[in-house]
Amino acid sequence: MVWHELAIIILKWNQLNPIFIANFAKMKFTEFKHILCIFLLLNTSSTVISEDLSPNQMISISIDLLELKLGDETNKERLGENRAELYSIIDETLSPYFQKKYAGRLVLDKFWASANQNQRKRFTEGLYQSLIRSYGISMLNFDVSKISVKPIITNFQDVKKITVESDVDYKGEIIPMNFSFGKFKEGWRFYDVRIEGVSYIKNYRNQFKAEIKANGLDSVILRLESQK
Repeated sequence: MVWHELAIIILKWNQLNPIFIANFAKMKFTEFKHILCIFLLLNTSSTVISEDLSPNQMISISIDLLELKLGDETNKERLGENRAELYSIIDETLSPYFQKKYAGRLVLDKFWASANQNQRKRFTEGLYQSLIRSYGISMLNFDVSKISVKPIITNFQDVKKITVESDVDYKGEIIPMNFSFGKFKEGWRFYDVRIEGVSYIKNYRNQFKAEIKANGLDSVILRLESQK
């Protein structure tokens, strides 16, 4: 993550406390990084921030905020028992950069066209909450500080889709975790996560296809909404 570039953006917006700005040069790097993480977390819904960030920067910020919020192993154990708080943390770090509607459309595939607006909305939200739960449990098992986001060397103006690659060091084993991004009207957003090459979009699509054929879309929606 290029922290000094984000610092310049934030300072230029003139949204930081004057005391912080006055002492900026005296801060240690780790102190500044944590303060910047907190600032971004508090302002994570800002469309200005999202529009100014590249896809790999979005993932880097999300991971850094996640590391900050999950804390040490003791706190992770506590969060494992307090799933509501865990899922809230995951939602805070993912939602600003995730395109729920497009993901839902890809998963429903041919069933999207025949679904009404209410069904689409409820399915999309249910699917997103399912992702939050799966991602949250996975992150409890990883050392988030050992997630390495690879740089992207490309002209983002020339492409409409891109993959942000990252590696997770899990007990000495390097596991690839990649994020598929698309360029939408609100800017770059990711819509799929692949862990060890397994796409959550394709996984859910295959799972729901048979279930929808057997029981109908409303049954799938109710099941998603009933999960905790």
